[in-house]
Order: sequence, then structure tokens, then C-alpha cells
Amino acid sequence: MSESSTPSPAPDPKQSGGELAPHGRPARRARTRSMVVIGIAIVGLFLILLVAGILPRMRNQRELAAAAQKTQSTLPQVYVIRPQPAAETGLSLNATTQAIQDSIIYARTSGYLRKRYVDIGDRVTAGQLLAEIDSPEIEQQLRQAKADLQQSERNRDLQKANLDLAKVTMARYEAADAEGAVAKQALDQSVSTHRTAQAAVAAAEANVESNRANVQRLQEMTSFQRILAPFNGTVIQRNVDVGALITAGSPVNNTAVAPSSVTGGASGLFEIAQIDTLRVFVNVPQVYAPTLKVGLPVEVAVRGQLMQPVTGTVTRTAAALDPGTRTLLTQVDIPNPSHRLFAGMFVYVTFKIGPSGTHWRVPSTAVIFNAQGTRVAIVGTGNKLHFQDVVLGRDFGTSIDIQAGLQGNETIVKQPTVSLQEGQVVAPIESPNPSGG
Repeated sequence: MSESSTPSPAPDPKQSGGELAPHGRPARRARTRSMVVIGIAIVGLFLILLVAGILPRMRNQRELAAAAQKTQSTLPQVYVIRPQPAAETGLSLNATTQAIQDSIIYARTSGYLRKRYVDIGDRVTAGQLLAEIDSPEIEQQLRQAKADLQQSERNRDLQKANLDLAKVTMARYEAADAEGAVAKQALDQSVSTHRTAQAAVAAAEANVESNRANVQRLQEMTSFQRILAPFNGTVIQRNVDVGALITAGSPVNNTAVAPSSVTGGASGLFEIAQIDTLRVFVNVPQVYAPTLKVGLPVEVAVRGQLMQPVTGTVTRTAAALDPGTRTLLTQVDIPNPSHRLFAGMFVYVTFKIGPSGTHWRVPSTAVIFNAQGTRVAIVGTGNKLHFQDVVLGRDFGTSIDIQAGLQGNETIVKQPTVSLQEGQVVAPIESPNPSGG
């Protein structure tokens, strides 16, 4: 082959003394290589973060799924109780003590208070003199009435004398007329005079009776000058002092600061209360009214002395409910021979109410109130739930009486939840506190 056909070698850049430009091919390759490395690093970091986030989540999901499966396979546990027989229950109501007898003494005559013999706190007996009123006007009226009575009696005697004369005269004229010795007109006049005398005597008798009644009235008025105690008791209010002006029948309060009466504001001369026995009036709700009977024992405790109750007795009831409050007014008498209790005290009256038409008692948490009615959840055969309709009685807060719907041998869920369903199988657990809520 000829030399012209031999290819000539490529020129060496180094031998030619020339260099590549900054934007040559080797520089672009190096830059591309660096970008690939950076990209690979970013992708690796992303994969690491992704794995670090997914693995815990997958582990949590597996644990939740296992827990859910375990929950589905485990029976729900419920506390159960047995219904208790209904027994007596204490019903406590507030009341205020009153004296068994309480009377405000008013004046029946007017005048000035001459003498006062008692003060507040004094024990008095029936008929004891409490005070005296000086009323000279009444005494003068009494003397005048007695004088009028004497005058009317004298006038009656005069009219009786005239009647006797008229009667004798008429008898003479009648005898003379039988013989024809007098005129007929004279006889008629004598008869008329006799009748007039009879009418005058009757009028005089009536006048005497009127004056006698007036004297008796004024004598009674003078007797009212002596204020007497109507019964045995204690003076709990005194509103007058010596010299006070007394007006018959009007409330009196001449003291600077009158004591407060148990029955209201200060009024009258005195107030006497008999506190050997106290009474209280309480309004018993309708649901308890049928069980209240006369003679039922009651415990009465004073606020501040709750550990020292006193036994009282139901003495009477109103026998009718107040339509406004649906309560029965009940009176309880409390013996108080030592006078330890006072009228006007705030007390707690506790009745022992027996069951009325009620058989069983359950905790209030066991009763379900919803659109289906009033029910309880019963654990039956095979630990299956059954919702039983019941009729409620009295509600005591922590417990409720059941009047109908239970036989007494049921196993009742103490605190049923909304997740429980009819026929659901549960795991019953005996409640440590069967009577509480």
C-alpha cells in the first residue's frame, strides 16, 4: 500500500501547546457526575426517612388490630347486684316548733295601766292576775246605770199601782153596770184605762230589764280591769308598762323595742304560751301521704343538736292534699316537760315511712330512662342481657323502689351503658357495693 493511504495520527494537544476551553466536554462530564451523586444522596435520605416513618405506623396498626381482635373476642364485663327487699325509710323535713297553746291577751276595757305583776319568762297559772287597768269612766257609767235601774224599778212600781187602781175601778163599774146604775160609756172608759195601765206596766218591766242588762254589761267591763291568765303557761311577750294608755281591743306596743312574738309582730298586752308540749306542722309530699297514720312515732332533731333527737307523735293530718303543693299538712306533738326546746326553733322532723305497694329496691344507677320506657338490664341464662320494663316507686336519690316488674331473684346490671344490647353476652362481676350508686 502507498504511504498516502496510511492515516495520520491525531495531533497531541500537549505537543501543539494548545489547551481546552473552559466549556469543554471534560468539565461538563465532571459536573454531571456531581449532580448524579447528589441526587442519589437525596433519594437515599428520602428512602431512609420514609422507612423511619412507615415502620412505626405499621407496627401501631398491627398492635391496634390485635387489640381490636382481642376486644371483639373478650366479653364485656359488667357489675351486677341483686334487688333488696324494700324496708322503712327515713323522710326528713324542716319545720318550726310552736307552743301547743299560744294566746295574745288584749284589753276589753279602756283606761291606764295601774299595775303590772308579771314580765317575760314568768310562769303563770290559769286565773292568775297579770295586770290591772284603771278606768274611772267605766266606773262612773256603772253608777249611772245602777241609778237608771233604780229609777226604772220605781216607775214600774208606779205603773203597777196604777194598774191595780184601774182594775178595781173597772170591777166597780162592771158591778154597777149589772144593776144598770152607770152609763155604758163610763164602763168602757174604765176598761180602756185598765188596758192602758197593763201596757204601761209591761213597758216599765222592759225598761227595768234593759237597765239591768246595762248594769251587768258595765259590771263585766269593770271586771275586765283585772287581766287574768287564760291557762298555765309562760309569758313570752309583754308590750305595756305602768301608765300606758290602753284602748279596748286595740294592739298595744308602748315599749321602745318590743320583743318579737312567736306568732307575729308585737301586739296586745301580753302573750302567753304553753310549752310543756310543742307542736310542729309539716307538709308531707303526696307520695308519702298514704303511709302517714295518727300515732306514728317521729324523731325531731334541733339544728345544732342533731345527736339528741326527741321522739314525737303524729297527732292529726288535714286528710286532704293542698292542690297547690300536692302536700299533706301534718301535725306532730313533741313532749317538752323539761322545757329544753323552745317555741320558734328550727327542727328536722324525720318520719319512718314504711313500704307502700313496693317490693324491691335497687340502686338508682341501675334504672334506664329512655324512649323505650323505664327498664333495668337483667343478666339471664347464658349471661345474655334482657331489658326488663319496671314500675318505679319512691326515689331516695341513691336508690329507687320498684313496685312491679321484678321477682326478686334477678341479676341486675348495676351501671348499664348505652353500648349494651338486647341478647348480648356479658361477663357478670359481683359489685363490691351492691346498695350504692
